[in-house]
Amino acid sequence: MPRSLFGRLTLILIIGLLFTQLFSTGLLLKDRVNVIRENTGVQLIQRVASLVYLLEETQSAERAHIVRAFSTPQFRASLSDAPLELDKGALPANHLEMLLKQALPEGTAIQVAINPIERNRELEKSYWREHRKDSRERRYIESRPSRFRPPRSGFQASIQLSDGGWLNILRPIPAGVEEWPYRLLTYLGVLLISIILLSLLAVRWVTRPLGTLAEAAQNIGKDITYPPLSESGPREVRRAVKAFNTMQERLRRYIEDRSRVLAAVSHDLKTPITRLRLRLALLKDEELQTRFEKDLDDMEQMVHATLDYLRGTESKEKPVQINIIGLLESLQDDAGELGWEVNLSKANIAPYTGRPLALKRCLMNLIENAVRYGKAAEIRLEESQERLTIIIADRGEGVPEAELEGLFDPFYRREESRARETGGTGLGLGIARNIARAHGGDVILRKGRSTGLEAVVTLPR
Repeated sequence: MPRSLFGRLTLILIIGLLFTQLFSTGLLLKDRVNVIRENTGVQLIQRVASLVYLLEETQSAERAHIVRAFSTPQFRASLSDAPLELDKGALPANHLEMLLKQALPEGTAIQVAINPIERNRELEKSYWREHRKDSRERRYIESRPSRFRPPRSGFQASIQLSDGGWLNILRPIPAGVEEWPYRLLTYLGVLLISIILLSLLAVRWVTRPLGTLAEAAQNIGKDITYPPLSESGPREVRRAVKAFNTMQERLRRYIEDRSRVLAAVSHDLKTPITRLRLRLALLKDEELQTRFEKDLDDMEQMVHATLDYLRGTESKEKPVQINIIGLLESLQDDAGELGWEVNLSKANIAPYTGRPLALKRCLMNLIENAVRYGKAAEIRLEESQERLTIIIADRGEGVPEAELEGLFDPFYRREESRARETGGTGLGLGIARNIARAHGGDVILRKGRSTGLEAVVTLPR
């Protein structure tokens, strides 16, 4: 079953059209054959009955002349003392025999069969004798074999007359009478293909707004200010697009309102922290002053980290082409200046379209996390047509798999490795994930190849 709506609608439409066309064509061909058989049989029986009645009213001496007058290449009549012998390949003709009995006087002895032409030499000879009299006609016939094919079967009947003699009838059935009408089938095939092509265009036209809607849903995941969609297409699609635009507008207003609140909170918190620092300078106890100053530093760091976490999806930075290898090399140099061990496995990676400062911050948070809790960071890259994957592995002791997702929760700490002395606020992973998701990707944690953890950043192309 196709995965797309267009594919499924197309499949349903084609199956329906094929079934309808085949069913109607079968009925047409069946009715056509029945009509041909009925008309051919009725005309033949009427002619045979007329000849029998005429012979019965004619003297024996004149019957031969009447039979010759009735005979044609397609209706061979003859008189004999015995009925024609049926060939081994003869087929019964019950319907024709019933019609003939109804047309003749009751009690008339008759014998009817359908003879294959290759088994009936007399019919074959009569056909070619009448249709190949001279060389010019023979050449004309041979140049059009489809129109002048020998008959494939023949009607054979023997009727006993009142004087005991027998009237024998041989009637070739022309080839092609009951064959499939290939020209009609060709027309039907062309018609079916034309209908399918037009239907495909119609389905594509109807489903195109849904594809646009899906694309817009992906785009607003990266940029909430993405232009709203045009409300066009069928009524149901217009309703869906209108609801989508309304949802996008509500999300945009919510984020703007949250940004204003965050700006106010940032201002309101920084002001008392600044006043506390000024008052701290008035303390004479240096030990107490140092402890207060550390608490204020932690508080200010938490305020900044919280604001950064909440702003993860609100970057005003415009997407540009980014040299990922160059970006990682600059991060490696910055880490080296801090004394961190960061190893980069280089690869040929195509430029990626994204927000460079946001991605730099995302990757730096993951590198810092790997160095702080896992001693070193090992970076490698993987690329496909659909996505770019950046893997940052550490050399730590690792984390139980059940706790991996919890590491992304704000202010989450593990007693074994994330005590206050190690630094940090517990928001670095959450900020990195927010930035990756703002690009349409994600960040996950998994066990390393041997030890430690791997932070896997996936970014769609």
